[in-house]
Amino acid sequence: MSELGALLKKAREEKGFSLDEVQEQTKIRKRYLEALEEGDFDVLPGKFYIRAFIKNYAEFVGLDADEVLKHYQVEVPEPDMPVTETLPARKPRRMRSARSERFGKIGFTVLLWGFLLLVILVIYYYNVNTESKPPKETDSTAITDNSESVATPTPSPDQATPTPTPSPTPPPPVTLTFVEKSGKDDLFSVSPVKESYELKVTNSGDASWLEIYDNGKNGTRLYYANIKDGEEETFNVKGDVYLVLGRPANLEVRLDNVVIEDGDNNKGSKRILLQMQGTDTTAE
Repeated sequence: MSELGALLKKAREEKGFSLDEVQEQTKIRKRYLEALEEGDFDVLPGKFYIRAFIKNYAEFVGLDADEVLKHYQVEVPEPDMPVTETLPARKPRRMRSARSERFGKIGFTVLLWGFLLLVILVIYYYNVNTESKPPKETDSTAITDNSESVATPTPSPDQATPTPTPSPTPPPPVTLTFVEKSGKDDLFSVSPVKESYELKVTNSGDASWLEIYDNGKNGTRLYYANIKDGEEETFNVKGDVYLVLGRPANLEVRLDNVVIEDGDNNKGSKRILLQMQGTDTTAE
């Protein structure tokens, strides 16, 4: 067993994870995990994947992946470098010919005269419309020294008072209700049904594995990685939401700023299905 493999195995055992649990959360096959712990890198599919597997494994068990790779870089094989071909240098562009410069000057002249013609047409149109308007009628009322007070018009009783437009009623807040535990999934009912929701996940502990799928288990994958301490991820979801939490005690999940309350957070992992009312996810 190599020193690097012994370090990974020790960290895993201290966290209380089995190889099957690591395989389930990191999606790395169990035989590749065993090869990493034994230092048998020949079993892995290629040198390119070795560093990626080590980094993913180290982050899951709470190690600093960059420090691990830097400290044990002697043990980790370097990936195969692709062979590059030297491309011939491009020839410099030829200078514009005198003919193209002549056409450029002609185009500029045409554009300038067109602009002047447009200005003339605008001035002509304005003058024609001004002359065609009838002159204003002057007020024939005689001006006296004693000014009369202007009476404020009183609205008649028959005049209808405009009805104020009612302000829109704000939508009711989101409600999360625990329904049942179906296999490994905790099922929550979400109401009311909206076109979209804001899903926010915050980590306040060690790096934790996080998976998020929109429109159920087989829907669109929005997140698939470790979320580190202090990080916060925000998503816009439109259908049923499926979450896989590696360390649920470190993660706070909010839907439209409503926290998903669940006291069973001491497990190594948790799966949550947020089902919008009126949808059916039994076929997933």
